[in-house]
Amino acid sequence: MPLSAGTFRPYGRVMTTDPPTAVRIASDMGRIEVFAAAGSPFRVEGRAVVTTDGGLTTVRGSGRLAVFVDAGTDLTIGTSVGRIVVKGPVGHVAASTDTGRIQIEQAASVDIRCATGRVEVGEVTGTCRVRSNSGRVEVGSCCDADIAGHSGRIEVRAVNGRVEAHSVSGRIEVEMAAANDVVAETVSGRIDVSLPAGTVAHQPVDGASDGRPPECDCTVVARSTNGKVVVTAR
Repeated sequence: MPLSAGTFRPYGRVMTTDPPTAVRIASDMGRIEVFAAAGSPFRVEGRAVVTTDGGLTTVRGSGRLAVFVDAGTDLTIGTSVGRIVVKGPVGHVAASTDTGRIQIEQAASVDIRCATGRVEVGEVTGTCRVRSNSGRVEVGSCCDADIAGHSGRIEVRAVNGRVEAHSVSGRIEVEMAAANDVVAETVSGRIDVSLPAGTVAHQPVDGASDGRPPECDCTVVARSTNGKVVVTAR
């Protein structure tokens, strides 16, 4: 059934419209799931008001929402309390929750804000930016990584670009797929940085990131006030 502005349906009914290029989803509480697939028609399952303005479709609801989008769709998702799950290949994802787990399977880029809850990101072809107050952060692969948390472990794998990882209390693990600069800092916790085999890294004693010798492939600044720092080339 075609969607019109302000359409409202209870959970279980399916709503469809022309595929939007960007979707914004907002809910006070409840699980939000987004399923992306090539050629998928746009539809929503859940108690929601759906409005469209040009290429942007907005979904406002409560309780559990399931949203189906075309591959490559840009997403903005926000909830106060609830889990956010994105499955399938999407474009840029901006997701935020006060309390709840965030899982992004595959995206062009991500910008995630989470007060309390675990963050899991699979494959990101561009920049991965995460801000988490309390909770573990895991990234499977990305280009550039910009991760900051207050408490909780940070794990970033298969990074092809630059890494910035900061934590007050938590272990930091960085695995580089290519020789690029790394800045990793924590007050309390161990830091492990793994570089590709044969990489010659400049590790300035004073923590400054400039003045890299020409024979070095990258600069690694890794500092922990109360923890061990290990930088290796595998």
